[in-house]
Amino acid sequence: MAIDKSIKLPQKFLDQYRKNIGSRISAGITLLCTAGILCAAIDFSESRYPVMGIVMVMACGFVLACLIVGIHRILFRTSWSGTITDIDADYHIRTKNRGLSKKFIVTLTIDCGGKEPKKFELLHEDRNGENKYYTEAPYKVGDTVVFLRGMKYPMRYGVATEDMLTLFICPYCGDINKAERDTCYKCGKYLVK
Repeated sequence: MAIDKSIKLPQKFLDQYRKNIGSRISAGITLLCTAGILCAAIDFSESRYPVMGIVMVMACGFVLACLIVGIHRILFRTSWSGTITDIDADYHIRTKNRGLSKKFIVTLTIDCGGKEPKKFELLHEDRNGENKYYTEAPYKVGDTVVFLRGMKYPMRYGVATEDMLTLFICPYCGDINKAERDTCYKCGKYLVK
């Protein structure tokens, strides 16, 4: 799966996207190198608390695991585009440490031209505990959506903005923005319309 060749994303958005991905990768590599240097350089054998060496190695292992997951999202996920064929909203019950959790989740079914359609679950609760993707309905059946690796949410593309009630999703933070905005009001990143 890949992005359709007819989709042309704005240059401002692409420049910001490349800068964001580059800074995330460089920050991850810097953290990884710092954790490695700290683990190798500090000798806890002569200290009053030699257990701190084990704690330090565990902390560096945790940082390493987080970096691997973050870099995997950026480098190894594929970018794709497709058309929304179905929007389903239903309660999902999940088990947690303290019992069951009931969440109202919106699921997008997206046809990317492949054998099997993609499913994308959306949850963004407001103060009342309602899913904003259901109450404000920013995605519509028939919309073309684009997902770029390293982002959290698919973005709508090619939607007419004459109607000021049209809503757009920020692909970085997932917040819902009105058509009159060029940047997300929450994170300040450029929006694709």
